Amino acid sequence: MAHKTRKRLTKTELKKDPVNEFLMGTMTFLKEHLTMIAATLGALVIVILIVQSFSESASRQSNEATAGYYLAGQLYQLGMSSFQSGQYETALGQLQTAMTVAQNNYRAYPGRQDGRRSALLDAKIGIIFGLEDQVIPQLGDFIASRPDEALTNTARLYMATALENRGGTNDLINARDAYDEILASVDPGSQLAWQAYTGLARLAFETDDFENARRNLDSALAIFPDTTEFMEYQLARLDYAGF
Repeated sequence: MAHKTRKRLTKTELKKDPVNEFLMGTMTFLKEHLTMIAATLGALVIVILIVQSFSESASRQSNEATAGYYLAGQLYQLGMSSFQSGQYETALGQLQTAMTVAQNNYRAYPGRQDGRRSALLDAKIGIIFGLEDQVIPQLGDFIASRPDEALTNTARLYMATALENRGGTNDLINARDAYDEILASVDPGSQLAWQAYTGLARLAFETDDFENARRNLDSALAIFPDTTEFMEYQLARLDYAGF
């Protein structure tokens, strides 16, 4: 059988070959735009490196904030344990160190969740030390920074406690407002709600408003039937007053 001779493409046909035209056009484009493409690729590589670096930095900062909060928390627990066992000087040193660690952690990582938790731990220890004049503006600034709802309500609770402890006329009004704000935004059966109701009951006691004291105390007891000596004393006082 005779083999068929493959027909060769002429130069004209070759020039009109669509595949060849595409390849030639691509080569021409690359030659003409090589500098621009190289710059674009270089910029893309830089962006990728920046994103990777930021991701690694964000992860590192998050880990460091968590470690700082954990350390402050452990020192706080040690301090409270020492206090309960009567080692007052040891407790004082541990709580002061916990406060310093918490302050530094918040200053270093104010945008991290555990950095923000450190700010609340700092306030909590400050209240224990009776530093209401320092704690109240700090908590005001913290709430103004708009943390998440859980942290905001915890800050409100500490704010109300500090105001209540300071005890000025406006302080007690602002403390009542803070407790009301908590009740308006938390689960009615939560621990925070219980603390807000007991706070409102205490404030009502301060002004001999026994009716509201009883109402708020009953609301607190409906959540958690506290039978501590202080709660028993409040109930006895209300019973004596006829509420």
